[in-house]
Amino acid sequence: MGEDWSRWLDEAPEEGESSGRPVRSKAPVVRLRRGKDDGSGAEQPLQRPILVVGGCGGAGTTTTVLGIAGELGMDGTTTVAVDATAAGSDLALRGADEHLHPISLQSWLYGRGGDEPAPLKECLSRATSGIGLLWRDAEPLRRRATYLTVARAVRDAGYTAVYDGGTPIAGRQLRPLLDDADVALVLVIPARTDAANRLRVALEWLDDQFGDTAVGQGSGIVGDTTIVVSHQYPDGESRVADHLREHLSGWVRDIEEVPYDPHLARGELVRHESLAAETRRAYRRLLAGVAS
Repeated sequence: MGEDWSRWLDEAPEEGESSGRPVRSKAPVVRLRRGKDDGSGAEQPLQRPILVVGGCGGAGTTTTVLGIAGELGMDGTTTVAVDATAAGSDLALRGADEHLHPISLQSWLYGRGGDEPAPLKECLSRATSGIGLLWRDAEPLRRRATYLTVARAVRDAGYTAVYDGGTPIAGRQLRPLLDDADVALVLVIPARTDAANRLRVALEWLDDQFGDTAVGQGSGIVGDTTIVVSHQYPDGESRVADHLREHLSGWVRDIEEVPYDPHLARGELVRHESLAAETRRAYRRLLAGVAS
């Protein structure tokens, strides 16, 4: 890598103190995205699939997935929240407030035999927001299947996917999704200084593994990454998001905050209609930046 652009994360400034660094202009995103041809020869924008990954454990990754997917579903987009963790998460247990289906992602993927998936609509758990959910069990994907196989099957079924990648971002199962420029990346951290410090490691790893060295640092996948700061305590006044905006503007696509929400804080079944209005507005702002 070139200059260590994230060195500032080692020590946050005191209240009222400025780092003295100028805010950069918007990140030079160079990841190429493909669209459908409408016959005019021009590519048309598509609803992008989204991968949500935690910058550390307990970041609020699953609730962010459910919030993003729920807003898409409420807008009428045919959406599925997909468990893309290494061994299975509680995605469906947290989000299926209408129906929890016993069919796992693996059962759907090989449902017809001969590596042909079963009809997706018939295999989904359901949320009242209108989205489907695919949970996975702890068994590995069979044969040579990867989450690229899953992504193609979801797309062919006509669904927009929001993937719960859990943590860590370096998980082997996530590489096919990270390498796909059609997939928008959302990196979630809790509103804590230590989490901001660990964010540096994730961004440097992304730059090393998937950055465009021909264009320079802060381009490629890092320039196409949206950071979400998740507030998980009611009295957690935090300047983490402001600090990130001051120092990462121009390196990442955007930085958004999800406010504390008592409904999410209970750790129980998430009902999208029960989220606070400001929480839903935060998810809509997030979608505006990454979904198209």
